[in-house]
Amino acid sequence: MRIAGFVKTTLQDWEGKNACMILLSGCNFRCPYCNRPELISGPDEEIDPSIVLRYIKENKDFLEAAVISGGEPTINGDLYKLIGDLRKLKIKIKLDTNGSNPDILDDLVGAKLVDKVCVNIMAPLDHASYSKAAGVDTDVELIKRSLRILADSGIVYEVRTVVVPGIITHDSFVKMLSDLDGLKSMIIQQFDPRVTLDPKMNVKPYPKPALVRMAETAKGYVQRVRIRGF
Repeated sequence: MRIAGFVKTTLQDWEGKNACMILLSGCNFRCPYCNRPELISGPDEEIDPSIVLRYIKENKDFLEAAVISGGEPTINGDLYKLIGDLRKLKIKIKLDTNGSNPDILDDLVGAKLVDKVCVNIMAPLDHASYSKAAGVDTDVELIKRSLRILADSGIVYEVRTVVVPGIITHDSFVKMLSDLDGLKSMIIQQFDPRVTLDPKMNVKPYPKPALVRMAETAKGYVQRVRIRGF
């Protein structure tokens, strides 16, 4: 199991819960604006899973949940083992995913192995836009299927979008929202230019009023919208 990072406490990655975050290395996307490029191939040193599990076990008096993120967790062959080990500790589990592996997502949700899912949606759901945002040729039908699986499952889920100049404009954001109409919860994430996979993506983020405008627009499509990153 390739654990590249471990955040012992986070209050923002699962609203309303004291959670820890487990970062798995490896990703099938190459988003040019990715602010954790070290997770794509993996760091020089990985974390022993037993250290993570022991910390959670010893701090269950305040830890309510674990967020499994990355990278892209669903390409990790040991994901099921990790979830099984966490389940034994009787804490809630949230999965962060790019939605590119609907079969695995369907299995996890159907077997009630996760309690919440966050899907990172990075562009309108057409081939050209999504491939540009993901940095690889992308089958958007897989993303759409993942969203349908979540919508039909009844599980708590949300969509997170990093608003990156050059990839997302207000008009393309509206187009993306039309693909997500009926969604209950959305996070609009401010772009952080300090570290990016592609150095050319070190561009100035949108000012806060631009994101507020997007959030107001999103309210016509999504039941609940939050802005994060300020």
